[in-house]
Amino acid sequence: MRRHLCLVTLGALIATAPALAQDSNRPFTPSGEIQIPSDAAIDRMLDSNTLPPPAKEFSADDAKAIQQMDQRAKRIDQEVKKGICTDC
Repeated sequence: MRRHLCLVTLGALIATAPALAQDSNRPFTPSGEIQIPSDAAIDRMLDSNTLPPPAKEFSADDAKAIQQMDQRAKRIDQEVKKGICTDC
């Protein structure tokens, strides 16, 4: 009897191990489905002020534009660090 109990317990542990190994930090969606926004919703997002200004701010010269983009990326990285980490 004890042997059967050990086998059942071992089987239960083996069966639950894959479920415990799954990523539990994923964001929860109530329906479990991914919602793709409509064209109108995408247009509203693009028209809102949540996006950075278009690439017109960069120079037409490729070398200078790359330098400007690098500077902008560094500036954004610094702002993100300030928002994430207080000891950075």
